[in-house]
Amino acid sequence: VLFPDGKRMLVDGGGIPAFGRIARSQMDIGEDVVAPYLWDRGFRALDVVALSHAHEDHSGGLGALIADFHPREVWTGFTPDGPEWRAVHDKAVAVGARIMPLRAPSRFAFGGAAIEVLAPSADYLPADEPTNNDSLVMRVTFGQRSFFLSGDVERGIEQEMAYTNELRPTDVLKVAHHGSRTSSTEEFLSAVQPAFALISAGFENSYGHPHPTVVARLREHHAAILRTDVDGMITVRTDGHRMNVETYSGLLGHR
Repeated sequence: VLFPDGKRMLVDGGGIPAFGRIARSQMDIGEDVVAPYLWDRGFRALDVVALSHAHEDHSGGLGALIADFHPREVWTGFTPDGPEWRAVHDKAVAVGARIMPLRAPSRFAFGGAAIEVLAPSADYLPADEPTNNDSLVMRVTFGQRSFFLSGDVERGIEQEMAYTNELRPTDVLKVAHHGSRTSSTEEFLSAVQPAFALISAGFENSYGHPHPTVVARLREHHAAILRTDVDGMITVRTDGHRMNVETYSGLLGHR
C-alpha cells in the first residue's frame, strides 16, 4: 500500500505451504517474487510490514522481505508461537523493527489516511497454534474511500465485528480466506456492501478457492469481483474521491 504522504506498507508476504510428504519448495516467495516486483517499482524501504496471521501462505515470504526492506514497524494480529512466527520475529529483531501487536477497537492516523483496527479484539483467546481467526483486520480510509483488509477471518469473527457495530459499507473488500466458504457470510456482506471484491487465489489451487457459493453471494450484492487467479495483478488507486481499478490486462473501470 502506497499512502498519500509516501509512506509504504506491505500486508503479508506470501508463501508455499507444504503438506504431508510433499517436499518443501525451494522458492522463497518473498525473495524471488515480491521483492523483485517492489524493486522494479522503485521501492527500497518499507515503513510498515503487517502480518495478518502466522500461516505459511501469508507469512512465509516476510522474513526475506523484512531483511531486504528494513521496515520501521511490524504490525501483527495474534501470533501464537511456532516456526512461522519465529522466522518473522527474528528477522524483525535483527533489523531493529518495532513489533506492534494491534488490537480492536483502535483508530489512528497513518500516511495521510485513517486506519481502524477491527480484529482481533483484546479479549480474543488464541489457540496454541496459529489459526485464521488470529488475523489482523484493518479498514483504511482516505477521503471518501475505504479499503477493508480482512486477512483470513472466518464467520465467527465476522459476526463479532457485526455485533460490535464495527462494520459499514466499504469501497474495496479484500475477501477473507481466499474466498473460502468459511467466510464472507450473508450478514457480513450485507453490512460492508463492497463495490469491489478482491479475491487472492492461486491459479487452479488445490483448495478450490474461491468457493462458488461465495462468488454467487458477492454477485448477489452487486460487487465487481476481481480474482488474482483469473485477472492477475490487481491495482486500485484513489485520490480520496475517484477510484481506478486495473488488472494485468488493463483498466477495468472507475467510479
